[in-house]
Amino acid sequence: MRAFAAFARRRSFSGAAQELRISQPAVSKHIADIERELGMLLVERRTRDGTLTAAGEFLANHVLRAEGILVQAARGAAEFCKPGSGSLTIVASGVIGTYLLPEVIAQFQHAYPGARVALELGTSTTAVESLRSHRAELGFIGRYVTAPEIEAEPLLEDKILLVGPPRLANERLSRNELRSLTWISREEGSATRALAEAACADLGIAPRRRLELPSWEAIKLAVRRGYGIAACSRFAVEEELRAGSLTLIPVRRWNVQKTMSIIRVRDAALTPSAEQFLRLLRARWGRMPSRGPPRKRRRGDQKNSR
Repeated sequence: MRAFAAFARRRSFSGAAQELRISQPAVSKHIADIERELGMLLVERRTRDGTLTAAGEFLANHVLRAEGILVQAARGAAEFCKPGSGSLTIVASGVIGTYLLPEVIAQFQHAYPGARVALELGTSTTAVESLRSHRAELGFIGRYVTAPEIEAEPLLEDKILLVGPPRLANERLSRNELRSLTWISREEGSATRALAEAACADLGIAPRRRLELPSWEAIKLAVRRGYGIAACSRFAVEEELRAGSLTLIPVRRWNVQKTMSIIRVRDAALTPSAEQFLRLLRARWGRMPSRGPPRKRRRGDQKNSR
């Protein structure tokens, strides 16, 4: 099974042999033994691209998940011998992973210098898949999860703001003007994109041009340079709105919100590192007030704040 799992990951006999530090014929023999026991082919040997049969894909799904559970169990058990020395893998969607988690991870590493934390960024969809395959222990996303084996804990409310370049400051755009602008967003699977598109449909706004970019920093840069507008989390744009490098675009009846959530495999026992991280996270964000969009500071405000 270890040989088959390695083949499923690497999609080649040579890659599996290198991972397991055994010979390529030994990997082939182990997989042939499983095929003989099951009475069916798992690997398409007529091709050289590591193609699995339908039965092979089915078995690989379960074997890789089981292997992930065993790895987590071994790491978690070791932590009971040496507290604060574990390894934690976290997966997060773009906004929460870029703007909220890094500071908490730094605080966690400072409190537990012997622990190791790996943060993987993706969309809400890829975060759920990482948990399902047990490649990560905790996930943080910005959309509702319906997967039966995943449970979600609401963590923080977020607002989705429509922002544009400074030249649009104080402009009240018509529906036709909004349609004519380029709408810049993340790729499919982004919770923010899905909510913004649903809001546009409700308001009768059908953008004629769209642009997909792979990160929120790239999106903000494109908007600042005047290439379009974007629907972004308030956490992603609050500094730019205060500085005036982006401007808030008022749209009547635009009221888009989302709940950022912690996700984990249902009923799975967490490692001590994961439990410690969640305690730190809840203590920090439990005190975080719900803030509206930041406004530009006026001269009077500066004078009064001195």
